[in-house]
Amino acid sequence: MNNTKTKIIDAAIKAFSKDPNASMEEIAESINLSRRTLHRYFNGKSELIEEIIDYASSLCLQKTKESIQSSNDPIHQLKSMFLSDIESGHQFRFLYNYRNGFQGMEKESKDFAEMMLLFRDLLEAIQSNHFFYSRLTMDWIESLYFSTIDAAINLIVADYSKKELVSEMALTSYLNAVIRQSKLG
Repeated sequence: MNNTKTKIIDAAIKAFSKDPNASMEEIAESINLSRRTLHRYFNGKSELIEEIIDYASSLCLQKTKESIQSSNDPIHQLKSMFLSDIESGHQFRFLYNYRNGFQGMEKESKDFAEMMLLFRDLLEAIQSNHFFYSRLTMDWIESLYFSTIDAAINLIVADYSKKELVSEMALTSYLNAVIRQSKLG
């Protein structure tokens, strides 16, 4: 991706994070570009949003891979992924205004589909080691994961100064809900 296009995407992420209704003109002005120059790269807001979705999917896939490579311990990998997903989710929360959460993303984005496959493989590995409570289904474990992250992001959006505390409480809540206590160590 060329330097100007990257600057536009970064500026748009910052602008949309502050105001999901930010205009293309505001984005252009924030990086000293004319609106005409911005339109050479993106025909409109929807095209820019699609590019940000691709960027976010790629970044989240990279973070997922880093979490998995961070350790051979699947619980540690899950913790790392969970905290990374809170961070990424907070950064890209504004995208919820343009989509219905991440519904349909697996069909639309190869990177998102790969990320979800890695995530589900990790959950399967944890389940095969009998770390999850046996009465919990994989659908429940996955749904609770994303619901807990969503709750954390909502609290962080309301008061960013509590980001670390909220992230830790969310992680503790999730792990205590799904991991057999003898496996948490």
